[in-house]
Amino acid sequence: MTKRQKLITGFLELAQKEGITLTGVDTIAEHTKISKKTIYNNFGNKEGLVIEALTLFSNNIQQTWAEEWDTIEDKRELVLARFSELEMLVKSNQFYGCIFMSACREFSDEQHPLHQLAVNHKRASYTETQKRLIAFGIERSQLAFHIELLYEGLIVKLVANKEIKLISDTKEIIRSLMI
Repeated sequence: MTKRQKLITGFLELAQKEGITLTGVDTIAEHTKISKKTIYNNFGNKEGLVIEALTLFSNNIQQTWAEEWDTIEDKRELVLARFSELEMLVKSNQFYGCIFMSACREFSDEQHPLHQLAVNHKRASYTETQKRLIAFGIERSQLAFHIELLYEGLIVKLVANKEIKLISDTKEIIRSLMI
């Protein structure tokens, strides 16, 4: 792994737990054992690192979505796959909320590049949900919106209470909506 990759990975590890704003260059340097000078040489500033890290993270998530089309045969389970992923993260104590929601909250100016990056990721999520519903035979875009609303609300609820039953209950609600 290159120093650049270590910095991106280290930043994501820290920011998911502590927030983007609270994850300073000093903390990143200490966590990764890479100098602040190297951070600035590679990214120009912290914002450059954050933009590259969140872009890469979003691309990786979207790549996972693309791969799921080949690995999940049951179209209903394809729609529910992100909820199953949340379940795995909660069970393994690796769930800290959504870094894209954090980016919108921490960079609330809608013109800020990090806010826009997060909004674009959320749009991609909605589009993916729509495609999965269509593959299941449902072409109601309002249902995709409702599923996204349930997903985002579940994430917020899980931040406060990491109870697996919340996920299974939400999946049951979605199954009932897909009839």
